[in-house]
Amino acid sequence: MTFIQKYGYILLIVFLCTAFTIAGVMKEAKSTSNSFVEITISEGDTLWGLAQYHSNDEDPKRWIANVMELNDLQTTLIKSGETLKLPSNNPIFPDTMMVELAGEE
Repeated sequence: MTFIQKYGYILLIVFLCTAFTIAGVMKEAKSTSNSFVEITISEGDTLWGLAQYHSNDEDPKRWIANVMELNDLQTTLIKSGETLKLPSNNPIFPDTMMVELAGEE
């Protein structure tokens, strides 16, 4: 009890810093998970074809389910000229930045 009375302000500051750090990290994670890019569907495009090109290492079925949820689609049928939101899987650093950091030219 005397420890809390003696170091109460320091404990309060540490607690507040920790709470604000956790809140900031959770906010950043939420904002990056909701990022997307918009594309216009061309003739012959399918969700499966888009998944093969845009899903990176994610399971194509899961990626298609995410696209359907993001665009409120009831079926996998997409039409030419439609605008679709696709989940953005961009890395934090662009590829050119990673090459510069690695020291290659």
